[in-house]
Amino acid sequence: MSEETSVLVFGIDELASAVARKLHLAGHAVAIHQPSPPTTLRRRMAFADAWSDGACTFEGVEARRADKTKDFLAGLRSGTFIPVLWHPFDDVTSRWPWDVLVDARPKTEKPRQKLRDLSDLTIGLGAGFVAGENCDIVVDSGGRDPGAVFRAGAAPDHDPYEAPFADGVMVSAPVPGLFHGSKLLGEPVESGQILGFIGTTAVMASASGRLRGLVRDGSAVAKGAAVAEIVSSSPKAEFVGMTQRDRLIARSVAFVIEMERAGYTPISFENFI
Repeated sequence: MSEETSVLVFGIDELASAVARKLHLAGHAVAIHQPSPPTTLRRRMAFADAWSDGACTFEGVEARRADKTKDFLAGLRSGTFIPVLWHPFDDVTSRWPWDVLVDARPKTEKPRQKLRDLSDLTIGLGAGFVAGENCDIVVDSGGRDPGAVFRAGAAPDHDPYEAPFADGVMVSAPVPGLFHGSKLLGEPVESGQILGFIGTTAVMASASGRLRGLVRDGSAVAKGAAVAEIVSSSPKAEFVGMTQRDRLIARSVAFVIEMERAGYTPISFENFI
C-alpha cells in the first residue's frame, strides 16, 4: 500500500473523475467506486468508459476496472493507474482501511448516504451533505464559488442555470430500448439530423451544434432518458477533459486533504459570511 493517503472516490462522472485524477497525481493511493454501469453521457470528460471497456485514459491518467483483488492492489501500490471498483458499498468501505472517503456522486431525490465515521476523513461534494452530520467536510460544487469549504452546515442548493453544463441541450429517448448511434462524440450535427436508432425509431437532434454527450452504443435506455447532449460550437464551450469548475473543486478537495494531514484547519467559506 502506498505510504500516502488512501482515498476512495464515489462516482465516475465528470466531477468524480476530475477529483480522482487530481488526487492520483498528488501521489495519493486512489480508487473509484462505481457499483453499476454509469449513465455518463460526456464520456470524453470522465473515466466512465473504464467500467465497460476495462480501461480508459482521461487527461493522461488511466483508470482500469479492478475485478480481482490483485488488480486493485496493483493499482494502489504502483500508482500507474486508478482502480475502478464495482463491489457493494459496504464491502468496499469496510474491507479496506481508507483514510479518506470523497462522495462526488450527483445529487438525486434520495438522501445523501452517510459517510461520517466510515473513515478518518469524509468529504461530501455539493448540496445534500451536512458537515458534522453525514460527512466531516462539505465542498461546494456549484454556484459562483465552486470549491468553497464548509466545516459546519451545508452548501446551498444552486440555480440549475449556474450548473457547469447549462449551455447544453439534452436529447431524450422517444421510446425505451437499446440505443445504436450513428454519430460520434464531438461531431457536428444539425437540428433534425438522425443521431441513432432505438429499434426502428429514429432519435433526432433537437438543436444544431456539436455532440458533447452521447450514450454508449448498445445501451438500454428508458423512455425520456437523456441519450445525447448538443452544445453550440462557441469557443467557450467545453467538450473534452476537465471543465475549469471541476478543476477548482478538485484542487479544493486536494487542499482539504493536505491541510487535514498536516493538522491545519482549512479555510472555510462560512468564516467570511
